[in-house]
Amino acid sequence: MEQDFMVEPDLKFIRDMKKAGGDSLKKCFQCATCSVVCKLTPDDSPFPRKEMIWAQWGQKEKLMSDPDVWLCHQCNDCTTNCPRGAKPGDVLAAIRNEAFTHYAFPSFIGKMLSRPAYLPIIMAVPVIILLAVVGLFGEWEVPVGEIIYANFYPELAIDATFLSFLFFALISLGVGLNRFWKAMVERHGQAGLMGAPVPNLLAALPTIFAHSKFRTCDEGKERYYGHLGVFYGFVGAFAASALVMVGYWGFGIHTPYPTISLVKLIGNLGGAAIVIGALIVLVKRFSYTKGSTGYNDWVLIALVLGLGVTGLATQFVRLADMRGIAYPTYLIHLVFVAYLFLYLPFSKMAHIAYRTVGMTFARQAQRDLLVSDEVALEAKTAVVK
Repeated sequence: MEQDFMVEPDLKFIRDMKKAGGDSLKKCFQCATCSVVCKLTPDDSPFPRKEMIWAQWGQKEKLMSDPDVWLCHQCNDCTTNCPRGAKPGDVLAAIRNEAFTHYAFPSFIGKMLSRPAYLPIIMAVPVIILLAVVGLFGEWEVPVGEIIYANFYPELAIDATFLSFLFFALISLGVGLNRFWKAMVERHGQAGLMGAPVPNLLAALPTIFAHSKFRTCDEGKERYYGHLGVFYGFVGAFAASALVMVGYWGFGIHTPYPTISLVKLIGNLGGAAIVIGALIVLVKRFSYTKGSTGYNDWVLIALVLGLGVTGLATQFVRLADMRGIAYPTYLIHLVFVAYLFLYLPFSKMAHIAYRTVGMTFARQAQRDLLVSDEVALEAKTAVVK
């Protein structure tokens, strides 16, 4: 006896996909060229063919809980080889961007960050907070004597402000990732394979740290160096910031640190890696004409470049004793850092977290490129140990 199924398309979702960079999805006529040329897709139920038809049909819930979306690294081999001029890479990128809003907590922040009209408000929030803190604890007038940024924005206020931002971001991100995981388990989980997330997470981390998936693509291999530079640049920047915090709270060491210190070396190398990596990504975006760059992409590139450039600039203008622009430059840098921390769970910066969770689930549900028996054996062995 045959069963009838009714497909109820989410028309708003289809419109949002087209606005977010997936405007070519209606060109797809399911020839499967995209899945054939993709070197990252699983053999069983490969992507992005099925994601293209789901997007055409407005199947939002299917796509929001689809781990395969996060196995895609947008190398655009699929877009380059599509005989119809569709852009599966852009469609999957639009789906990933929609996921941040779909799982965001609080949800209204995610919606605001996804719309250019709200950018002035989004930018004003960290500016107002930082200026309020300066008014309460810092020095409105340009401090006399040696340029010391702690005289303008005290170290205690810095730690209190940004740790609060980070605490808020981690809670919001945790809620979003938990929602994402539960949706994947509900719609794509397999009995007997869903009990060992930690071993599968540990197995996925080396691939993430090495960014090795970027090197398997034919198109856009240069993106590997850009993404690797930005990733480890942020690792260096956060390591330097953590060392400064430990030095202040544990040993009473105040900034600025000597130029030849280890903390400065790590921070400068991290800042340089961020800027160089972002420039590589930017050049690649401009040189690749078959794909498109959406609003979220441009915001991310501007944020990363802004963080790197202003971070290095604060040190340069201090050493050059450029008093007239030193403190304003430092404040601008703090605004970029505040934006990063406050909006991490709602912007494309959350990409690395969602991809990690998606890749972890893919191993558990046997959706990555390893042989299914091998994945199951690894998970069971890890549990026994």
